[in-house]
Amino acid sequence: MATNKNVIVLVPNGRRQNVGVTPNTTILQILEEVCQKHGYNVDSYDLKHFNHILDPNAILRFAGLANNAQLEMVPCTKIRSISNVTIGIQLENGERLMSEFTPNVTLAEILKHVNFNEDLEKIILIYMHREISGLEALKNTTLKALGLVNGKAVLRLIQKRPQSIGNIALTTSKTVKIAEYFNIHKRDSGNKYSLIADTNETSECLISTGKQTQKLGELKTCSQNEERKIMKREYENNIIPSTSTDNYTGNQILLQPCNKHETDDLNNIEFLGERNALVFNQTSIQRKSRDELPDDFYDLTVDDAKILLRDAKRYRKELEEAPLLTNIQRQSNQEKRILNQLNKYHYTIIRIQFPDQFVLQGLFQPMETVQAIKDFIKCYLIDANSDFIIFTTPPKRNLNPNSRLVNENLVPCAIVYYSGSSALKLDVKEKFTDPKKVELQVANVRKSMLNKDENVNNDTNSRSTFNTATNNESVIGKGSKIRK
Repeated sequence: MATNKNVIVLVPNGRRQNVGVTPNTTILQILEEVCQKHGYNVDSYDLKHFNHILDPNAILRFAGLANNAQLEMVPCTKIRSISNVTIGIQLENGERLMSEFTPNVTLAEILKHVNFNEDLEKIILIYMHREISGLEALKNTTLKALGLVNGKAVLRLIQKRPQSIGNIALTTSKTVKIAEYFNIHKRDSGNKYSLIADTNETSECLISTGKQTQKLGELKTCSQNEERKIMKREYENNIIPSTSTDNYTGNQILLQPCNKHETDDLNNIEFLGERNALVFNQTSIQRKSRDELPDDFYDLTVDDAKILLRDAKRYRKELEEAPLLTNIQRQSNQEKRILNQLNKYHYTIIRIQFPDQFVLQGLFQPMETVQAIKDFIKCYLIDANSDFIIFTTPPKRNLNPNSRLVNENLVPCAIVYYSGSSALKLDVKEKFTDPKKVELQVANVRKSMLNKDENVNNDTNSRSTFNTATNNESVIGKGSKIRK
């Protein structure tokens, strides 16, 4: 749910209203927008999806609605009650400030009411994976906008540290300069890609066009055949986990740089300890801006209906013609899948995402247990003896510490989520790595595994060729003896 979505609401007057939504949009906000456009009272209607009445306070991220989901406005069966909301502010030291507020109060007023006198520009409030930071956002965001009109809720408070802010800004500026320089030389070099290993050289190259041309001549560019081969490998083995804030947004294909510059970048990566441990912050990743499509783009046409009907018939035919499997056959297929993964992937990349958007990455072997991941996390926690759980989502599934990684579908890569009272050490957070370098390190691991597989295949082919040649020579020798 990383990109914007669209839902279709059937209005009582027979019209259909397309509403653009985000993962943080509440059901009540969708209802308010439709009622405002068509002149209905918000308190008199609910939204229904199939036969289920949606909770107005639910966030679209957890509502389970697909893109272009069709909703229907129906009259309320009971009066919607609005009462005070019990809010708890969870501080970084573990203290929790509790108080009751009306749904129309802003987050800035809540912090003022609980006698929180810090600078609001350096404050981040997190609720259901949604971050509200800055004085302006805190003043404009109300509890009702978060979907809180009754009940209880906890808001996690995090203070921005000046060092982290500076590092994030520096990383962002360097990323922008590298992208600009990459685009300039992509046009000038006849579609041959170049990689800049030193960001200081990048900033100097952006000063003048003459220096850019000079630097271009000094950099080594990969040949087109090698580049196509690398792109084909990455496309066929598109298994690099995403580092975006939301899940599943799709995997990324990385263009492999030249060996010299790639080695320089990998040498600059400082691992925190064993298992090539790295820490990076998702807030430093620039989200790709995508053009918004018009509402009529999502309208169902006759051709679309034909394609859907064709796919449904094909899927039904596959189900009807599929052979029935016994338990022994299913276990055999499962064992074959596990053996194929063990032969193909020698390592698995595990990323542990914490509530404060920091991600801890490490390398594990497929036959290790989940307990190895928990022991790995304890080495970087403030309180190593604190209890915590790790789980995958969606749907939420707690990982069994005694299960192997390959049996928990954590191979070749996976994102697991941390839930506990402790957090990462401050010195570990300060040593966070640029996400670009993290992706480069992941690509290098994948490339090494691919090279090993190619060597094994080449050895197998050479042995088979040698055996074939030996057999042919023996046959020819026998034929010559027969002629004599």
